[in-house]
Amino acid sequence: MHIIQWKVISLKKENRIATCEELCRYIKEEVKPGDTVRLSLGRVYIPGKVVTNNAGVLQIKIDSDMIKGLTTIDVEKLKEYLIELEHECEGGVCLIEAVDE
Repeated sequence: MHIIQWKVISLKKENRIATCEELCRYIKEEVKPGDTVRLSLGRVYIPGKVVTNNAGVLQIKIDSDMIKGLTTIDVEKLKEYLIELEHECEGGVCLIEAVDE
């Protein structure tokens, strides 16, 4: 079982231990169109604004210095590579770090 720890830094702070399934559930339920996310998947860093979230399949508009355009990420299929998610929304900023136990 792959276990990760997530740290939520927001208006309220809390530390949690979570499985990858719980992290994927967070993305499916909490990440909304218009939110800004920064995903670290392996050695790939993906910053952008969420266009759609279809049950954990994120469409993200990337507007960085080197890469521009839309990309689609299926978080469930890539969860073993997920290192970190930074999620900006109206309620604040959530930083969720994946840590092997």
